[in-house]
Amino acid sequence: MRIHRSRIRRRRRRLPPGTTVTDLLMMRRALDLARSAADQGEIPVGAVVYRDGLVLGEAANNREASTDPTGHAEVVAMRQAGERLGSWRLSGCSIAVTLEPCSMCAGALVNARMARIVFGASDPKAGACGSLMNVPQDTRLNHRCPVLAGVLSGPCAQALRMFFRRRRLERRAAQVSR
Repeated sequence: MRIHRSRIRRRRRRLPPGTTVTDLLMMRRALDLARSAADQGEIPVGAVVYRDGLVLGEAANNREASTDPTGHAEVVAMRQAGERLGSWRLSGCSIAVTLEPCSMCAGALVNARMARIVFGASDPKAGACGSLMNVPQDTRLNHRCPVLAGVLSGPCAQALRMFFRRRRLERRAAQVSR
C-alpha cells in the first residue's frame, strides 16, 4: 500500500520536537512489549533502555507474574541495562516507555542518571514526568533529565484503553454468569 507524502508529513508534524528516528524505533519496540504484557494479563506498559541505538534492557510490566510491587517495565528494563553495563549509572542512556512514569519509576530514572526519558501516553492519575508532578526536572534533586512526552501517544493510549475495556467486559461477564 502506498502512503501519500502528505500523510507522512502530517504524521511527522505530530511528533514532539526533538524526537529522533531511534526514539521512534525504540517506542515501537516498547509498544510490542506492552501488547505482549496485555496478552499475559499485565497492564500494557513496555520500556526499552538504549544508548547509541543499542538496546541495553527491555521489559514489560510483570507485577502480577512476579508478585513484585516494583515490577514496573521501567524498573525491570533499568535492572537489565545496569547488569549489561556493569554499573547502576545509566549515564548517556535513554528510555522509551509507553506510559508516563509514576513517582517510583521517575525517581529511579533520576537516581540512575538517565540522560533522557521518552514516553508515549500521559498518565493524569499517577504520572510524575509532568502530569501530577515533574520529578525528572525537580531542581532540588542532584540530577535532572529532559523529558520528551507524547511520542506515539495515540497507539500507546489505545493499547491501555483496549486492555481496560477488555478487563471491564470480562468482569461484567463474570458477574452475569454468577
